[in-house]
Amino acid sequence: DYTSLSSFGSLDQVAQTSILPKGTLAGSDVNSKMLSSESKNTAYYFDYVVALPDQPERHLQSIFTLLPPASGSAGMTLVTITAQCLESDYPKRQGEIKSIIE
Repeated sequence: DYTSLSSFGSLDQVAQTSILPKGTLAGSDVNSKMLSSESKNTAYYFDYVVALPDQPERHLQSIFTLLPPASGSAGMTLVTITAQCLESDYPKRQGEIKSIIE
């Protein structure tokens, strides 16, 4: 029964369990850094970078939100959207990504 995003945890808990990879725990060299996180307009917003070995760094933004139930449905539906680009392209793609996420 999902009635609010807090059903999935706090903003920080969701970031730690679903956004930031656990490279060390998984035995990989994935590096990630949360740039910002915010709870607004009944949604969680995340801005972060991820670097995989031998690949260029990527800049990602994600939104987690709940949609009202469909007719006859008992609970709300969790929707997540993530947009990404190479970190080097982010200055010119930032507006596009923002329009997708917000």
